[in-house]
Amino acid sequence: MADIVKSKDYIVSGKKIRAWTGGTGPALLLLHSAWGDAQMSWSSVWADLARSFTVVAPDIPGHGASDSVAGPTLSASARLLVELLDTLGIDRAVVVGNSFGVALAIELASLFPERISRFVAVNGTSVPALPGLMKGIIRIPAIEKRFRGLIRNMSWSGKAFARGFPDPAALPEGFMDRIPVFEDSHSRIGFDLVMNQAKPQSRPAVPAVVIWGTGDLLVPAGRLRSFRKWLGEHQFVPIAGAGHMPQVERPAEFAAALRRLLLSAAQSTKDQNVVSR
Repeated sequence: MADIVKSKDYIVSGKKIRAWTGGTGPALLLLHSAWGDAQMSWSSVWADLARSFTVVAPDIPGHGASDSVAGPTLSASARLLVELLDTLGIDRAVVVGNSFGVALAIELASLFPERISRFVAVNGTSVPALPGLMKGIIRIPAIEKRFRGLIRNMSWSGKAFARGFPDPAALPEGFMDRIPVFEDSHSRIGFDLVMNQAKPQSRPAVPAVVIWGTGDLLVPAGRLRSFRKWLGEHQFVPIAGAGHMPQVERPAEFAAALRRLLLSAAQSTKDQNVVSR
């Protein structure tokens, strides 16, 4: 069952995008965190999910084995992912983002609501748009160096991991050892994406769900409250004891919750995602 989801490289607008795909049913687009690639974020659950869905888990542009985008922006990455769906023959998909992947999921759901049937946020929020004056100050070389260091310390330090994972024993063996491999390149891309965000993200124009590992201290409680208020009407599903990546820490519980939410919603609304082959 583990090999039901397999990887393949696709060329989209001249860029190589690696994506893991498999299964049958409504399309499920899984967007990973900045701490790794699609395999790190989703391999714990994608075989389980593939029993009910057509799973598509790409390495986000600039991450894993996917090519980067010059002057990266969330909107440019979103457009590449829509082209990937076109290449796969997928008309509509549920988009699920974890951590930084939530911001990209928001961009997809707000820019392409006709392609996204539902938006699911997993322990992540939107990306703010910094004021122009602040960006100018940050771009001063000495300040930019310190700011980049601050971002890395906030997101990639041992203290950050301790806040994100209340129970490290729940993580797969070797998981924490793999995270530092991506620290330099992924933190650099994250910085560029924030600096290139020209305006605040728009609220997704599709039904929203928030699945949250309640032990996550990496995202402040106030930030979660603000995000939920910004989303407006949505479903909220807590996963007790899990942290920043509940799909990795509590895979069976996460997959069951996601399947229950999405299949019950599809049944009640009769909203079927079309997957043409």
